[in-house]
Amino acid sequence: MQQKKKYNIAVVYDPLYKRGGAEVHLRYILDTFQKKTLFTAYCDREFVKREFPDIEIKTSFMQYLPWKFKLKNFYNLFLPLAYRSLRFKGFDGILSLSISFAKFAKGNIPHINICMSPPKFLWMKEGRSIKGKEQLKGIDKLLFGIYSFFMNTFVEDIWRKWDRNAARKLDRIVAISNVVKDRIKKYYDLDADVIYTPVDVTGISKASKGFNKENWYLYLGRVETYKGVELAIRACLDAKVPLKVGGIGNDLERMKNLVKELNAKGLVKFLGYYSDEEKPVLLAKAKALLFPVKGEDFGIVPVEANAAGTAVIAYRDGGVVETVSDVNPKTGKFFDEYDFKSLSKILKKFDEKEYKADNCRKQAAEFASEIFQYKLKTYVQDILAGSK
Repeated sequence: MQQKKKYNIAVVYDPLYKRGGAEVHLRYILDTFQKKTLFTAYCDREFVKREFPDIEIKTSFMQYLPWKFKLKNFYNLFLPLAYRSLRFKGFDGILSLSISFAKFAKGNIPHINICMSPPKFLWMKEGRSIKGKEQLKGIDKLLFGIYSFFMNTFVEDIWRKWDRNAARKLDRIVAISNVVKDRIKKYYDLDADVIYTPVDVTGISKASKGFNKENWYLYLGRVETYKGVELAIRACLDAKVPLKVGGIGNDLERMKNLVKELNAKGLVKFLGYYSDEEKPVLLAKAKALLFPVKGEDFGIVPVEANAAGTAVIAYRDGGVVETVSDVNPKTGKFFDEYDFKSLSKILKKFDEKEYKADNCRKQAAEFASEIFQYKLKTYVQDILAGSK
């Protein structure tokens, strides 16, 4: 059997300065192709040194702009030009991972884009603000107001046109879920292939065994306005069941104040930052994971919960519908009305014994990182081989 040619792939990513699911996804891509170089418009060098110590970062002129993290919303205007300015001499193809403008990278070589979603600040603005204007102070409040003003004018129309044209110039576009595939069709009028987001199913499954269930529910992830943490808190208070909230974010202080106002300190516990070692244990001990998120692109944490043998209670929307099963074998349950009363009804009757840990783990195994890496490598190699 003839061995497939090894191609030199240029990996391109959005501005790199914080850790989240997308950055974990990026690490799997780099490992898949054994890459030690990454292209981006700009990055936080300290963050890269800590999280990607073995990777050489090649940046654009934006790396030298002042206050680029403070003024990142304004500097978005330069991102298309920044990615266009990157050079890929000696590479056989470009593989970009983006939710914003990495897809603008251009060379005389095939370009495959893994789209986490069309940019939400352009196409899906409703309910996606990390912070509302009322939560900001001083210069941040002023800058947000100016930014919001321009985002409802011709500037936004221009950006949408640029974004759509860049997507349509790609050789191939890959969606991380069928939900994202539908958005790509809606906003770009393009047909996308689907390769699901990688999840460390094997590692979590091993690290989570040997722990008994405890009588509390768990929210795990970023604490932001659009993540539904307030809904989870109000539902648990209404159902009179304990909740642990793991994670940090821009909405954390507001949620802590809400718990005080509701006199629910004995029922809701904030865990703050949790380590990779603590995550499997929390997931394994929880009665169930609560995932009250609208329109999630994929949703890594529900898959991680299933990998830990734990059921998921989620709002029936977004990528979680593709990863959690509410029929035989059951690995979770959905609520259909986005209000705390709807979730509370489920919490009052929920019996974790109805959900078998082995079924949950088998469901999660379909999204294992090993499967992602095999599919992605084969996909890219086949496209580049066909382009010659």
